[in-house]
Amino acid sequence: MARNTTRTGRRRRVLNEEVLSASNITAYTGKGDSNVEPGDTPRYGAGANIENHPQVTSFVPRRFRTLCLFGLAGISVAVVAELIAYYAQPLSDLAKVVSPAELTDALSNRPIAWMSATVLLLTVGYARLVFSLRRHRVDDYRGRYRVWRTAGWAATLLSINAVVALHPLIARYLGSLVEWQLLPEGAGWWLVPVTLAGGWLMIKVMIEAAECKAALALYLLASVCLAVSGAHSAGWSPNWAAALPEVMSRSLPLVGFTFLLVGSQLFARYVILDVQGLIEHSAPIAEQPNEASKVGERAPSNQQPVPSIEEDEPATQSSWVDGSEPETDYEEQPTRRLSKAERKRLRKQKSRNRAA
Repeated sequence: MARNTTRTGRRRRVLNEEVLSASNITAYTGKGDSNVEPGDTPRYGAGANIENHPQVTSFVPRRFRTLCLFGLAGISVAVVAELIAYYAQPLSDLAKVVSPAELTDALSNRPIAWMSATVLLLTVGYARLVFSLRRHRVDDYRGRYRVWRTAGWAATLLSINAVVALHPLIARYLGSLVEWQLLPEGAGWWLVPVTLAGGWLMIKVMIEAAECKAALALYLLASVCLAVSGAHSAGWSPNWAAALPEVMSRSLPLVGFTFLLVGSQLFARYVILDVQGLIEHSAPIAEQPNEASKVGERAPSNQQPVPSIEEDEPATQSSWVDGSEPETDYEEQPTRRLSKAERKRLRKQKSRNRAA
């Protein structure tokens, strides 16, 4: 009874606020005024203005438990899908109208494919966010931030291929053209270029994310998962993995993609905190002077120090501040007694002046 009363009171308050808002808008626009033009009536409050919208960086998880939930979600889908594939026969006997192959395809292969595509698309978004922030770093003289744009395009292609699964078809077609199968079932025709391009890109990304140790660790785990899956596709899987062929080629890539997503989220979080100045960095080490400069700076012991002009001649304040010509005070100049030669030369000059 008390809950119903509380809910009724809340509804009345909401209705009262809406009525007051509508009356204020009507009073503001002057509904009966013929000068009001269509489109002048505000339909949203101040809370819907653009300055109150959430920013893109608001979608980066800040708490580690949220990041753990993202990782557990991807791994859980892989585990549940593999359990359904493993017990497909008992479940088919229970349903009696669905074959094990149909059950595996509907509840195992498709969920993993769509989950992989979703995880990779989220990775594209975080890679693009890191690229938009990292390109403004002032000490990146080599332009290493461009690797995040390339990583975003690569994740987009992988997301499309996760649903369409074009790589075995392309490998089979290329093998039929040259009449030579590279690795079992022509897997080498897609595995070799993907390994070369993907390995180079992962190395560049890990070098870029080396400042964030947690992101670097997750990128390493993702590389291991994808490398093991690729080795299984090439027929190089160990004996213990022969009993679980679908796990290696179906669920292990999803686990690797999940590690890529969480690693990208961690590095995006690191970059945002770094932009805000919340991460401390060690001061840059000053360059040591070379031997030539040391020799130049080393003065001989018997050489007297050269006095500087500033030390010998004290600075005096100039009185020329009004733009006029500076005045020379001859009276303040020190006087000395003329020598005999100077007096004789002066008398000769006076006699010449009189003759002229």
